[in-house]
Amino acid sequence: MDVNPRKIPRQARARATVEAILGAGAQLLAEHGFESLTTARVAERAGVSIGSLYQYFPNKQALAAALIDHYGEALAAAFRQRWRGHETLAGAVDAMVGAALVSHPHGPELHRALNELAPRVGRAEKNKGISARIAGIVTMVLEQHRHEIAADLNLADAAALIETVLETVSHRAIEHHPVTPDSASMASHCRRLIMAYLTNPAPR
Repeated sequence: MDVNPRKIPRQARARATVEAILGAGAQLLAEHGFESLTTARVAERAGVSIGSLYQYFPNKQALAAALIDHYGEALAAAFRQRWRGHETLAGAVDAMVGAALVSHPHGPELHRALNELAPRVGRAEKNKGISARIAGIVTMVLEQHRHEIAADLNLADAAALIETVLETVSHRAIEHHPVTPDSASMASHCRRLIMAYLTNPAPR
């Protein structure tokens, strides 16, 4: 099945139409799941004609693939933007935690749906690529604060672990425990965990 978009919006009006379609698709996917999702319902929620939707997405699988791409890129962008300009490791860690827990582009229900759909619509590797890119961003952050980090710590390994921890906390813990993504307590626990990991050398 073709899950690629039929065309890329170039003009502002076309981009606004696609953004409305993606927003409506995300809402309905989170509310009702993929099996109940139809292109007609998405078009109605977005306030566009079904013909306008089909100009860009040939089927709901293509729409789901576009949602995975869109929200993955949004999360990577949040990490790129939030960590810049921090003079201390603590400030950089705060920014990373904020990007994962406070400014995350989607909630647990949508995240779960998109993760489940990724292999069905040929986007499993896309998700892995986004995780790798975020880990790469975290590595750059850590390199800038190497002097504040335990000397025995491999920064690439540390970045991969931090990305995994933030991914786990921001979604799996939130799905199963009574906290919210912007929970001050949860963010504080993550900061303490990451800072302790980065600044304490391994016991001998």
